Amino acid sequence: TDSRKKFSSYETFITDAGYRASCQVLERNAKEFGIRYFGLSDKRQGIVHIIGPEQGFTLPGITCVCGDSHTSTHGAFGSLAFGIGSSEVEHVLATQCLLQRKSKNVRITIDGTLQEGVTSKDVILHIIGVVGASEGTEYVIEYAGPVISGFSMESRMSICNMSIEAGARAGMVAPDNTTFDYLRNRPFAPKGEAWDQAVQYWKTLKTDKNAAFDVEIKIHAEDIVPTVTWGTSPQDTIPITGRVPHPASFEDPVRRASAERALKYMGLVPGTFRLQDVFHIQLLLKIQSVAHPLNVP
Repeated sequence: TDSRKKFSSYETFITDAGYRASCQVLERNAKEFGIRYFGLSDKRQGIVHIIGPEQGFTLPGITCVCGDSHTSTHGAFGSLAFGIGSSEVEHVLATQCLLQRKSKNVRITIDGTLQEGVTSKDVILHIIGVVGASEGTEYVIEYAGPVISGFSMESRMSICNMSIEAGARAGMVAPDNTTFDYLRNRPFAPKGEAWDQAVQYWKTLKTDKNAAFDVEIKIHAEDIVPTVTWGTSPQDTIPITGRVPHPASFEDPVRRASAERALKYMGLVPGTFRLQDVFHIQLLLKIQSVAHPLNVP
């Protein structure tokens, strides 16, 4: 996108007439109906699932919807957050209501201790590799366990953000002191006595010990290594120490056909591309210069 530092007016900044009209109508209507709006000239403007947490709009226990599939990012704060269509956005603005089917629920617990160099992105890619890119359909995922509770808010946001890549409706993490520390003194977070009352309530937003889930998945942290994708779907994952799989290794004919298309598109040869070698080369390049061009077969 173009830098907004050059923004002076909609007429000069947005060349597409349709997009320009949409922005103008949105700003005019927000002003008319008293809706807080971060326009293009507002320095707080940005990606909704980033500025929501940054500004303290995103709080534990809220229901948050937006016309963005990765609205699930807000679930890292203990909110129920999911993306909706543009017509549903209109309905929410008009009524503050939305007709929904009750989702199924799944808890993914990660026990143990992560190996050095393993990040939240490796964790969620590993999860998607285990459950697939569509197995989460109609489900809301709760991420739990010591690994999740040990993550920063940014790492939790990354995991909840990619719940959509597992096909889930939403993903969430129970709020805790890490959540409260992140939100404290944010511009739109509660202040003073209201903050203390809010925290006391937020502490109750955790799963009951005897709660029943439709599905329970347990993962050992020690089984997770730095992970990469080799294809065109987030479920096409392998450890950095692995090899690109051969399509024939997939029993599901749909999955096999998808792998064939992915390898053709990516230009990879199954079984011959050692990602471990590439990883080692990357480390080598960080500590010494290379006198001649380096070709990786």
